Amino acid sequence: MLQKFEWKSSNRPLPTFKDKAHGSPSATLMAGNSLSSSSTPPLHQPVSLLTPSQIKPTLVIPEILLAIAAFLSRHFLAQCALVCKEWNAVFQPLLFRVILATDFDHPNFLHAFQNYSRFVTSIECVQGSSTSLPASSNAWRRFCHRVALSSSYSSSSSSSSRPFAILSRRPFEQLQDSLLPGQTPLLESLFVQIQNQDPNCILRLSASTVINLWINTGGYLAKRARLYMEDTLRSYPNLIHLTLEGRFTLSSRLFERQGFDIQHLDAKGKAVDRPFSLESLHLRLVGISQEELLALSALLPRLKSLLFEESLTPNIMVKTYHWKWSSTFVQLLRTAFPHLQSLRFAFLFESIKEDTIVEILKSFPRLTTVGFRNAHFGKRAMETLREYCKVVECLDVSFARSSSDEFRTQFKAELLRFLQTWTCLRELVVGEIIFYVNAPIDAGVIRAPWACNQLEKLVCGFHGPESMIFQFLSQFPMLTHLTITQPPLNISCIDTTLAWMSRSTKIEYLSFEQHRKYPLKRETFQWLLNHLPNLKKVHVAGTVSEHQVRQWRRDAHKLGVALETDRY
Repeated sequence: MLQKFEWKSSNRPLPTFKDKAHGSPSATLMAGNSLSSSSTPPLHQPVSLLTPSQIKPTLVIPEILLAIAAFLSRHFLAQCALVCKEWNAVFQPLLFRVILATDFDHPNFLHAFQNYSRFVTSIECVQGSSTSLPASSNAWRRFCHRVALSSSYSSSSSSSSRPFAILSRRPFEQLQDSLLPGQTPLLESLFVQIQNQDPNCILRLSASTVINLWINTGGYLAKRARLYMEDTLRSYPNLIHLTLEGRFTLSSRLFERQGFDIQHLDAKGKAVDRPFSLESLHLRLVGISQEELLALSALLPRLKSLLFEESLTPNIMVKTYHWKWSSTFVQLLRTAFPHLQSLRFAFLFESIKEDTIVEILKSFPRLTTVGFRNAHFGKRAMETLREYCKVVECLDVSFARSSSDEFRTQFKAELLRFLQTWTCLRELVVGEIIFYVNAPIDAGVIRAPWACNQLEKLVCGFHGPESMIFQFLSQFPMLTHLTITQPPLNISCIDTTLAWMSRSTKIEYLSFEQHRKYPLKRETFQWLLNHLPNLKKVHVAGTVSEHQVRQWRRDAHKLGVALETDRY
């Protein structure tokens, strides 16, 4: 079965507590905290003249608590919020900055969320999500239960309180009740997944402040829905990043109705133009014709990133983009979107030839991100990339399955030379390429250290002993995202392997996406958690039992690390 094409890193990344702080929540915290009131001694008063009651412990100062909270997971934030009243006032809003899909499964979450919706910056809602939470999340459950009890008491004593939402409703319906007008002034990121529904229903949500929107429609509708770009931009006027997934169609009224011009009326009724600020458009399985794409250029004058991806469902290959590539279309695309800096295509049926790739690279010399999956990206394309696109930072390529061995060898040799000379590369994703780390010469190229020592993300295959692979990876001090597609490694607690892995302290995402004959041992998994301090997510593929998954998830949750598993 073919592997599903995914670019998780650029499309749907979730905000963390390390994001920049907003002024409004901090100001609210400072204003509502009793410790930052008039009892604080003046700065000019000498410390020797202060009484013991005026000297405040360090862990009581809200600014220091907020700095510490940036490194804590939600589990520990919930525990801190239950310590005392002072800490509760500081840590409560932080618990509601990022809302995950599993939060809607808590019976008391919605009651607590209604009181803290003004602090939320990101919401993830998945219809039908019933992911069981680990036992170590009891602190979060106790916290939601306590807030629900307090809100129930306040609602019983006040007849003007808002009625509680019906908890038996679906998460999307609960989300509609939660996003009341004006209740989420800081909401910036919204991810909504619905099943077998028209995506236009998401446009009715009251979330005009959203700048990052992700719409996912699972299943197949009886009648293919049509979403208009004009309606989306009017519902979310501040939108910058838009990702659409599902079997529906994206169109424009400009294309369907000639002479339609997008104008808005001001307070006096005069027509004024609306400069929409959308910069990235990512489409996965969403149908759009070449003519409709060009028509969107009038609505998206600032567009910088484009992604088109044909996905795979189990045992089904879905072809979405029935495009005919020509020199005329490439030139029209260049004229329609002159500010493009990121261009990625993931087509399943090898519809993009090398001549077309060469012409695209010549037409867009300002590209910083280049992606051609399952295309005929060969030696000529690599040479064109090195000659014309001098500022490429992210490269995502794989050759077509019908390519000959000679074609693959030439591409591989040119890719190795590229890596030995390109210093600004930060992200490299290569499919079906194996780097021989135990051989001095690979594809006629002498193995030498790569010049791209600023690499942050690496997805590729290797050939060689386990210790030599991690020795090779240790030359990338900035590496945070590592995915080894081949060979079927199982990290063992060998001194040589662990010694080289200990140098990769900045890794945040670690994934092994191959069939594993022997499952990863719990001792090895615990070693990874303890020796990679910045680790946030681990993807474990292979034969994994339910008992092992529960053990690993419990170990990972204690340190705030997410765990993904595949069972083959």
